[in-house]
Amino acid sequence: MGKFSTMSVAAPRFTPAELGMHRRLFGVHAKHVAPVDDAAMWHTLRELRNAPELARFGLFLVGSRLDPGSEASDIDVILAPRPGSAFSDAMIERALWHCREYGLYRAHPARLIDPGFRRQGPTRRTVPLPPTTILQTAKLFSPGVVRLIRDGRLQRYRRFGRCGIEYWRQAGETAFYPKLPQQRFDGVQCPYLRPAVEVR
Repeated sequence: MGKFSTMSVAAPRFTPAELGMHRRLFGVHAKHVAPVDDAAMWHTLRELRNAPELARFGLFLVGSRLDPGSEASDIDVILAPRPGSAFSDAMIERALWHCREYGLYRAHPARLIDPGFRRQGPTRRTVPLPPTTILQTAKLFSPGVVRLIRDGRLQRYRRFGRCGIEYWRQAGETAFYPKLPQQRFDGVQCPYLRPAVEVR
């Protein structure tokens, strides 16, 4: 594993690969993608499941698209290592890139897929998520992640490949935490992550 880094609050200098990735996967085209219904979403997820780039990974739907009536939301997916499958940073980066690009440029109509990778996989049952829980996630080095680093809201991370970043962050510091559903656990009200659904 690479060493952890911190980034200056000054504007970072992007490599040509990073700038190209920002334009292609997070630029104007991505901002104008219309919502898609659940049938179209599942069709695309099953196509992704069969992609060679994802052969070593499990693919899980997570987030608000698991709730009825959430068709206007982005499609959040988590990749996780398949049992017994070796994987590398290059494979993770390629799989993340493929998910995002496939949704924008190969699916018809285009759809916005937000992929992440978790070494331990996603939550698959309903358990409390205290705000101090550390979430370890790998994603593409998107403009949103750049802003988190620039604003000092992402302190512990490592870069990998050309466009990948893995970071450690408390659940309570994430943008999605206030939006999570809540339930009583042992008499205490607490947010929880929706149990993930594996795409087979």
